[in-house]
Amino acid sequence: MWFIETGWLYGCLILAVVSAVQLILHWRDWETARKLGAFTVIVLALHVWEEWVMPGGFHYFYNIGSEPALRDRYPMNELSDLITNFGGLALWFILVQINKYGRKMSFAVMLFSFAEVAIHTLGAFSSREIILASGQYSPYYGPGLATALVCWLPLGIAYVVYFAKTKIKWQDVLGGAALLALLSVLLITLPESLLKSEDTPFVYNDAGWYEQFIDETGAVASRK
Repeated sequence: MWFIETGWLYGCLILAVVSAVQLILHWRDWETARKLGAFTVIVLALHVWEEWVMPGGFHYFYNIGSEPALRDRYPMNELSDLITNFGGLALWFILVQINKYGRKMSFAVMLFSFAEVAIHTLGAFSSREIILASGQYSPYYGPGLATALVCWLPLGIAYVVYFAKTKIKWQDVLGGAALLALLSVLLITLPESLLKSEDTPFVYNDAGWYEQFIDETGAVASRK
C-alpha cells in the first residue's frame, strides 16, 4: 500500500538520480539517443513530482468532470496513476540500461514531449477559468505546467535537433507514432478503464494546488 500511495514517487527519484549519475560518467561514450533517454527519465521524475507532490493536485483537475466528492479517486486514482507514470519511467530506464532506447522510441517521446506542453498549457488556462468563474483569483497555472515548459519543451526541442542532424526516416515516424499509440493504450487508457471505481481504496489524500480553492465537499468554492 505504501508503494502505491507514495513509494513509487521516491522510486522515480531514485531512477532519475541513477540516470543523472550515468550521464555524467558516460557523457563521452553514450550515443545521443541513449543520453536523451536518460534525460527523459529525469524529466518525467521531476514532472510527476510537480503533478503529485509539489504542489500536487493534478488528479483533481483531471477528475474535474466527476462529482466533487469523487475527484480524489475517479476516474484516475493512485493505482492507475502509478501504472501510467512509474510504468513509463521504468520502461525508459530499462531501455537506457540495456542500450535499446532507439530511434522509434526517441520519436515517440519527442511527440509525447510536445503533447505534454500542449496539454498542460491548455489545462492551465481551463483550470484558471474554472476558478475565476467561482469568483476566486487564480494565476495562470496548473500542476505540471512548470516542468512542461521548463523540462518537456527543451527536451522535445533536443529530440528535434537530434532527428534533424541524423536525417529522420519514415520508419522513425511511423514506428514512433505507432509506439506512442501502443504505450498510451497500455499505460494510460487500459489501467484507467480497468481500475476506475468510485469505491477504490486508492484515494488521494488532498487536492494539492487546488486545496486553496475548494470547500469541504470537494467542489470549487463560490465566492461571488
